[in-house]
Amino acid sequence: MMIQAFHLTKIHPSGVKVLEDAYFSAPEGSFTVVLGESRTGKSTFLKMLGGEEKPTSGVLKIDHKDIYAFSEKEKQQWLREVGMIFPDLKLFPDKTVEENIHFILRAKGASGEGEKEAIAKLLSNAGLTGKLSSKPVGLSSGEQRMVLALRAMIFRPRLLLADDPFQGLDGPSTSVLFRLFLELNKLGSTIVLSTQQMAFRDAAQGKSGLSIQWVKLDQGKLEPLEESAS
Repeated sequence: MMIQAFHLTKIHPSGVKVLEDAYFSAPEGSFTVVLGESRTGKSTFLKMLGGEEKPTSGVLKIDHKDIYAFSEKEKQQWLREVGMIFPDLKLFPDKTVEENIHFILRAKGASGEGEKEAIAKLLSNAGLTGKLSSKPVGLSSGEQRMVLALRAMIFRPRLLLADDPFQGLDGPSTSVLFRLFLELNKLGSTIVLSTQQMAFRDAAQGKSGLSIQWVKLDQGKLEPLEESAS
């Protein structure tokens, strides 16, 4: 999916201005990382891209369409192509890892053919072999975060929004998840990822083999940093 935003402003009811006259562009199939300290509005911005936080003013178009002008039916149809990873999302506690991922596949209308094998392979690639039948209570917090990320990627969304997805993960798990993001991006998914780990940019240099668009969110402005061919 292609994203275009012009004069984007978001003011919370409390009067706090999260975005002010911001510009943002992400071509289809691109990988964008939004850097910013805690409480700078990264989560709000990604929720705006996901149709959950309507801009106060400005223009936000995805694939040349204003998603906030969609009917409820159009919005639900569009969301079937969007994967989301947010800190406030949780796994279903009464479902196994396989059932949690299976639920999202059904919700997104994905084909069930080869589903079990695909889930097992993804878990293996993420270092979670043997967790297929585990329930969330049997997983560490880091493993739960990883499963949430895998659940958002399993159906190969056209757009993946990942808000601080490395929170709670150790170094090796962060590297694994970043590699899975890159593999998904190579398949054509547009990815917008936010992180407050400012050292992440340095750590990513030379690892991806892709061109990553780096953007900093600060004081309501989205400022592009020089693009880095990693």
